[in-house]
Amino acid sequence: MGIFKQHIDYLVSETTAALQATGYEGLWIYSGHPENNFLDDMAPPHSINPHFKWWVPVAHVTSSVLHFEPGQKPKVYLHQPADFWHKIIDNSQEPWAAYFDVIVIGHYSELPDFAQVRNHAWIGSKELCPLDEAHTNPQALLNYLHFSRIQKTEYEIHCIKKANEAALLGHQAAKEAFYAGCSEYEIHMAYLMACQHNEYQMPYGNIVALNENPSVLHYQYQNRVRIEKGQLKSFLIDAGANYKGYAADITRTYAYKEDMFAEMINRLDEKQQQLCSQVVAGQDYVELHQQAHLNISEVLHEFGVFKCDAETAVSSGLSQTFFPHGLGHYLGLQVHDVSGHVIDRQGTVKNPPEEYPFLRLTDVLREGAVVTIEPGLYFIPMLLKEIAGHQDVDWSRVEELSPYGGIRIEDNVVAGKECAMNLTRG
Repeated sequence: MGIFKQHIDYLVSETTAALQATGYEGLWIYSGHPENNFLDDMAPPHSINPHFKWWVPVAHVTSSVLHFEPGQKPKVYLHQPADFWHKIIDNSQEPWAAYFDVIVIGHYSELPDFAQVRNHAWIGSKELCPLDEAHTNPQALLNYLHFSRIQKTEYEIHCIKKANEAALLGHQAAKEAFYAGCSEYEIHMAYLMACQHNEYQMPYGNIVALNENPSVLHYQYQNRVRIEKGQLKSFLIDAGANYKGYAADITRTYAYKEDMFAEMINRLDEKQQQLCSQVVAGQDYVELHQQAHLNISEVLHEFGVFKCDAETAVSSGLSQTFFPHGLGHYLGLQVHDVSGHVIDRQGTVKNPPEEYPFLRLTDVLREGAVVTIEPGLYFIPMLLKEIAGHQDVDWSRVEELSPYGGIRIEDNVVAGKECAMNLTRG
């Protein structure tokens, strides 16, 4: 039995249980379709409904519907219109289709009358408006299915691994472009070329940041101007890739010269790997985040940024100035995958601790969950201004390191029963 068949069997089992728990007899899942920009006849790239991608691994699909009823073979109404303006790809003969009853349609009028099918729910955008509001994206059903998405099947882990392999090709090309003195834009283009992605295929916008720009956590520009090699200091790249709808999310940081900042990168890398090794079933992710604060504070103390010890930096809240984001998040069909603050199938929320409001994951790790581990340390002017003159900070060292922006190192890790599986480092 292939891993995709096992994946479909899991979806059938979980969706059947979800429908029984919420009182439905069946489910429609809509892929979505492109919507034109305001006052325009052109649409941005289409993002497929993740619930549809969970079942159907097709990259180029719009206006299609999956129908699931327990005990019956799932149906896919696959939209392939007659069109001389655009190339239509026939996905109906691909291997995935063997596990579905695929019905190719050319127009919406060929879809069934959704409202005539008894006691069904609809998951997807509401443009077709087929069902009453109460049965369109019902929260109880979404809660159940989102919780099921936490633990990945073998097929899903395979897809995330393949996405990592593509992303690592891009990261290697980006590293080489940095040391060759390329601009942020040139590095970005080298990345896309190496992983063979168009920009619209990326799971998120690449963060390509030179010198002080890593201090902007989600730096969104690529400067076209090259920095003279004598002025180059650092490079942070946060960039992923996509494979059959699943995302990779990897970050690396480099120093242009073998200096103190390069040593800091190496030390944080060691600390990051310690955290990765703790990604196992039963690990409380909030506690892992707290450990990350301690690890980062140890690095900052070792390199003279903190005058106090690491424990004091964490307990006083000082470490949050230099590490203001969460340790990571679930990863899968979405970069920030669902249910990060949920602890059961009913959707019970466990909010982040008050001192860590940006933490995206608060539950105990479950076997098969895929998470990112991305500790960082940054010299962010806005946050540093808030603690100006703090007695436990060596401000001359901060001034020395601020032109480097910061460091972030990120891997994608599967929570195993007894040990972690790092998909980024093999």
